[in-house]
Amino acid sequence: MSSVSKTFDWYTRHPKELGRHAGKHVAIVDEEIVSVANSAKEAYEKAKKKYPKKIPLLTYVPKGETLVL
Repeated sequence: MSSVSKTFDWYTRHPKELGRHAGKHVAIVDEEIVSVANSAKEAYEKAKKKYPKKIPLLTYVPKGETLVL
């Protein structure tokens, strides 16, 4: 499984952990949330500083019962 697939798989299986960051942008590398920020750009920059050779998965964690399709 590629690193990106591993990261996306972790993302889909950990909604509770992501929910702790509601209203924020998060960057995930492998199986770890590596940065949390108010903007996607900030989350990305923090993740790349921490893991320059990795490709972070960026997502916005909605507040409440939002369903995004």
